[in-house]
Amino acid sequence: MKYFEKSKELRELITEIDVSDYNYEKVTQRYNSIANYIYDNMYINNLDPDIYIQGSFKLGTAIKPLTEEGSYDIDLVCNLTKLNRFSISQAELKEDVGNIIKEYAREKSMKNPVDESSRCWTLNYVDESNFHIDILPSVPYNDVDDENIAITDKNKDSYYIKSADWEISNPKGYAEWFKDKSRYELYKKEYIKRIYAKIEEVPEYKIKTDLQRIVQILKRHAEVMFENNMKFKPSSIIITTLAAEVYYDAVLVSEDFGELLLNVIRTLHKAIDEDDGNPCILNPVNHNEKLSMKWEKDEEYFKYFMLWIEQIRTDFNVDNDYISSKDRMFYITRSLRRKDTDIAISLKGLPQHQKSKWKVLFDSTDKIKIKASYLYKGFRYKEIKSGQALNKNGKLKFEVVGMNLDGYSVFWQITNTGTEAENANCLRGDFYNSEIIEGKKIRKEDTMYVGRHYVEVYIVKNDICFYKSLPFEVNITKGFTLDWLRG
Repeated sequence: MKYFEKSKELRELITEIDVSDYNYEKVTQRYNSIANYIYDNMYINNLDPDIYIQGSFKLGTAIKPLTEEGSYDIDLVCNLTKLNRFSISQAELKEDVGNIIKEYAREKSMKNPVDESSRCWTLNYVDESNFHIDILPSVPYNDVDDENIAITDKNKDSYYIKSADWEISNPKGYAEWFKDKSRYELYKKEYIKRIYAKIEEVPEYKIKTDLQRIVQILKRHAEVMFENNMKFKPSSIIITTLAAEVYYDAVLVSEDFGELLLNVIRTLHKAIDEDDGNPCILNPVNHNEKLSMKWEKDEEYFKYFMLWIEQIRTDFNVDNDYISSKDRMFYITRSLRRKDTDIAISLKGLPQHQKSKWKVLFDSTDKIKIKASYLYKGFRYKEIKSGQALNKNGKLKFEVVGMNLDGYSVFWQITNTGTEAENANCLRGDFYNSEIIEGKKIRKEDTMYVGRHYVEVYIVKNDICFYKSLPFEVNITKGFTLDWLRG
């Protein structure tokens, strides 16, 4: 088994998005509270309930909410093992479990009412941790104990009648499959050996495999990318499944955690299944269950999933061999945070990036900035921010703001990166004069090659560069994006 070293920056990033010990313990307390209440109910107890956590908290891939207003999602299964699909309707089962959940909420004087979704009942907690717990009613799917469960779903035509037509799931089987993929038990033994003086019980949440950490990072990226379009955010179960499927092969060709992360991202798409020629994600422990049902109902979901794949490859510079590890980490970190950030990188590590022709007196000061505008097809020129995603075949216009340029010459350094620019023998990195347009010293460019490209401006007089800007990032993505329309 390989153990991958993590850089200080990656360790800090993981800590930033990880769930705290305090909140993990609170999850445990609340799970035990509602579980014990259900067990103590005479009616339910006679049906031999099996209550357990599923989802990201079970898998160890939960992350902090993106915003202070966000909440932690805790998923519980309430499986009544003495019943079966033929002895009760989905509606009856849902109502029976729901009545107990409502009783619990009243007894605990919970401020928020119990919510009902198509499959679950939800308890909403109002405190500093901001939790909600989804309780999923279920019965065994088969007569044998194979861990498959039949779950309630109000969208089923058979919801109100006794029928064999129930949705199937297998949370326990999936959790075991994921742990096996992540080599969890080996990590646990090593963790105990390194951290504890003797072997003792260690809370599951304290042990985090490399696969678990990778899934956390991928999930955070998706949350940030789709913050304003959550409807189409790739689901956690799809991200988790794909990452787990490609993980082992990525381990074999990786030397450290950073390389492992990139190799997983590079191969994610290869784990997508097919059904009659259509893309899908099958449950690895039950191929009768599709985890990607939304892709069938609306092709937009798959389209946006592939856009996410392309965006994370761009944000993590998966295909850029010319970028330094420091700069790569800068972009990774930026893509996992909500705030817009100026580009503050060094391009000196790129072989095509030429040295300044002039003595630079003030490098990267706040004196000057680059204002960029983008024109795409039928749209007018729109001012854009550094790093915003742009489409190919658009037009760019750059100008200097922040000072009076009379008496100065304005030169632009254009540096391209990426495989498309390289294949076209157009990596560039040299200097260009300005055009005079309406009395302004302007530089025009086209968005031709997918990748991250950089524009710097030099303010020169008498062969001396008095001011040099920070790099402005031109982020050209594969596929189609409307990110540049953001304010």
